This record gives sequence, C-alpha cells and structure tokens, in this order.
Amino acid sequence: MPQTPQRFPGIGFEEDQIQFYDRGSHSDKLGALYRFGGDLFGRDAAGFFNLRSGSGITEAQHELLDTIVHALNETCFEEITRTGGKITDVVWYTTDAKTTKVREINLTRSGGKVSVIVCKQYNAAGALLQTLTGTTTRTSGRVSSIDWVET
Repeated sequence: MPQTPQRFPGIGFEEDQIQFYDRGSHSDKLGALYRFGGDLFGRDAAGFFNLRSGSGITEAQHELLDTIVHALNETCFEEITRTGGKITDVVWYTTDAKTTKVREINLTRSGGKVSVIVCKQYNAAGALLQTLTGTTTRTSGRVSSIDWVET
C-alpha cells in the first residue's frame, strides 16, 4: 500500500502542514497532487505539470472557468448614455480620462423596451476580448428569457 501524506497539526490552524513523500516517478492518476524529484506536481487531462514552473493555467483554460465576470476592474469610471431619457449604453473605463475601456453594455430597444443586450469585455490594454449578445423574449410584456450567444 502506498504511503499517504503526513499531516502535522500545529498549535494553531496557520501552523498545520501536509508533507508529501517523493514518489520516485510521475503519477498517472488525474487530479493527483504529488512530490517528485523534490518538486510539487499536479496531473490533469493534459498531463503532469510542475506547480513552481510556468505561469499557471493558459488563457484558454481560464476562459473555460465557470465564473460570472473576467477581469473585473474594482476601481473604474462608469459612463452612462441616455437617448430620450432611456439608457442605451453603459461603458466602464479604467479612469475618468476614458482612454481604456474595461467593459461596455449596449441596449437596443423595440417599442420602448429592451430587445437586444450586447456585452463587450476588454483586456487590460483596452482591446476587445469577447462579445456576448442577448436577445430578450417577452411573455405578457415581461422578459421571460434572454438567449445569449457569443458573437
């Protein structure tokens, strides 16, 4: 039977640690976390990787993460545009100089009601990364669903 990691409980939770024994070879088990040659490795569907080398996951892997918003800028300047008293565009910039966009939302109305929502996400340099277009469906005058498509 293979050895299991040793747990060393400390006086406080911040002193707890797990010590991995060196395997002597790479693991063939998906989801494995192990030590080999003095380095800590992980294994996923693409193979094994050293946790100390590289820069983490790729941009493509990051985009597959199930999150609400990517690259959320917590300190930003927001500009709201209205036409006929109704909001048509909301744009977030990195600063009030409005030189670099973070994200924007464009609203299209039909009969005075929002029918299409276009959400654009920009990278740190302000280049467009992704556009999502949502088309609303209404039941009895109320939005009952929004069909989102990456465009």
